[in-house]
Amino acid sequence: MNDSRSNWCFVWGWLIVLAVLQPGIGLADGTIRIHLTQKVQVDSEQITLAQIADILGPDPQQTASMGTVPVGRSPLPGQSLWLHPGQVQNSLKQEGWEDRQYEITANGPVKVTRNHATLPAETISAAVVEFIERHAPWEREQIKIRPIRYRQSHQLPPGKVSLMVTAPRHTDWLGAIPFKVSINVDGRLVKRTSVPAYIEVWQDVVLTARPLGKNQPVTARDIQVKMMNLARVPSKSVFDPNQVIGKRSSRTIAVNTILRSDQVHEPLMVRKGDVVQVFAESKVLRITTQAMAKEDGVFGDNIQVMNIRSRKNFFARVVDAQTVKIEF
Repeated sequence: MNDSRSNWCFVWGWLIVLAVLQPGIGLADGTIRIHLTQKVQVDSEQITLAQIADILGPDPQQTASMGTVPVGRSPLPGQSLWLHPGQVQNSLKQEGWEDRQYEITANGPVKVTRNHATLPAETISAAVVEFIERHAPWEREQIKIRPIRYRQSHQLPPGKVSLMVTAPRHTDWLGAIPFKVSINVDGRLVKRTSVPAYIEVWQDVVLTARPLGKNQPVTARDIQVKMMNLARVPSKSVFDPNQVIGKRSSRTIAVNTILRSDQVHEPLMVRKGDVVQVFAESKVLRITTQAMAKEDGVFGDNIQVMNIRSRKNFFARVVDAQTVKIEF
């Protein structure tokens, strides 16, 4: 009795399998069976019916065609969404499939999760540091990049990740700078982000070693050189001591002041009232005479002088303390 019952169960089991697997058996009415799975993971941006369901029907081409029907956009990488049978039915209807052609079976909605790769914040920070070191117009030993406080990691679609870093236009590469980072996967832009960085550039700067009075000659003992962060140094600062030694201060300057080029001037070579030798020359002729300076002048200045004999005024360039030259 038990053996007979076991045999009948075995036969019925095979009949059910054949009805499902064999084309035409159990599907003689041509109805396509769509069985939604409970959980799936996808890589693509578009979800198709074949990704979330087992599709059985008498015509393989017909079921393959149905499998390509888009049923919704995929969630963002690393995130999930739910697809309900009603959404699947609406998608099929939009693609021209009629309700009588198929039957949907499911225990509930389908949970669709988008596969992803994680791009750590440290990788982005490292790319910015490398970009600064390669493109900043300073020597590598001059640059100090403060630790970048970027903490945002990114979930990306699977694929080959590449980063492109750009600096703001007309940046001086000093102080706080927001760098733009484009994140690409398989050559396609997927995200942009901004990464703030702070760049210190250290260089020798000339400062006063003691107070300077107005019009005081500047000597080597009057100045000192100190390594400083250029982000804290004013414009027109002097970096080479030879730029100020031998010149005169234009104003009173306190000790430990960063010297600027507009705080010093060349010493006067010619003073107003001085009698100077004037000469003018060409390839075949040289003329000399004496004149009186009508104004002060340093080397290279064009100053007004007066011919002592004719009393006529004209301009000449200061050559030294006793000589001026007429330029043709």
